[in-house]
Amino acid sequence: GRRMQIPMLCTFKEGGMIESRIGPYLNMGIGEGNWRKVGNLLKFWIEIEGFEKFDVTLPKGKLHFTTNAWGNILRQKGNVLTIRATRFLVRKEWRMVGTFSAEPVLANDDRVTLPPCKSYMGSGTNGDFYEDSDY
Repeated sequence: GRRMQIPMLCTFKEGGMIESRIGPYLNMGIGEGNWRKVGNLLKFWIEIEGFEKFDVTLPKGKLHFTTNAWGNILRQKGNVLTIRATRFLVRKEWRMVGTFSAEPVLANDDRVTLPPCKSYMGSGTNGDFYEDSDY
């Protein structure tokens, strides 16, 4: 199936608030968010309006991020994206919807530009992906 790469810039504010924005060419609104540190884990969520493009969908609601954090240093790759979903009309469960990578950005750098969102398509049984298109 298809995969999406959605560049996002998050600013972690005092009091647990998050400001965020995404790269161009994806019709998905993002709203408020919140973060907290639990031991060596950084957990945060961002409210999204959801989107559907080809066979990739994310429902409206909270998109949850979890990563290891040591002080101000975040694990760069292999971090987990989840949503809270309902199964069989009553059972609430966490569903993994992807992974994310984290890269440091200089504080107060207003010149940061995000690349366009991209989709990737699987190439077969070996699990490799190739770039399909920009949005």
